[in-house]
Amino acid sequence: AAASTVSTEEAIQVINALGIMVGDESGEFHLNRRVTRAEFITMAVNATGTGDQVGEASTSPYPDVPRTHWAAGYVEAGVKAGLVSGFSDGTFRPNHQITLAEGATIVLKLLGYTAEDFSGAYPTGQLAQYHSLKLDRGVTAQSAASPMTRRDAMYLFYNLMTANTKEGRPYLESL
Repeated sequence: AAASTVSTEEAIQVINALGIMVGDESGEFHLNRRVTRAEFITMAVNATGTGDQVGEASTSPYPDVPRTHWAAGYVEAGVKAGLVSGFSDGTFRPNHQITLAEGATIVLKLLGYTAEDFSGAYPTGQLAQYHSLKLDRGVTAQSAASPMTRRDAMYLFYNLMTANTKEGRPYLESL
């Protein structure tokens, strides 16, 4: 799998050019830092090509994501698009680290998959599809509960661009 992985530099260029992930004010991507749920949903909304249309949230999408939270608009957009939801206790937990299972599931939703497309207990079917579509190239997080790094997210979104949607078209064509 490592041999078929693109270089970090190429993946950064593509993901940055598409506005999915950007570096800090000095251009550093901090690829070894873990990704929060708020950061990941921001990347996912940006991967739809509509991230530049996200403004301030009209309401507080969750009690722990007030309208004033930096990612409130993205959380609201992600929920509206059906990409993400909160937890059974009514929270979103924006500062919690995103797990591989959560990240892979969100990317599969971008590809048009729904919970009905998978059998068995969550996230077995989702992770099988994630591997089948080769979304795992370059991703080092291995188990469902593994926290994702920015490098993992970068490769996951890079792989998304060439992955086929549920309808069989490369995702990039939908942008």
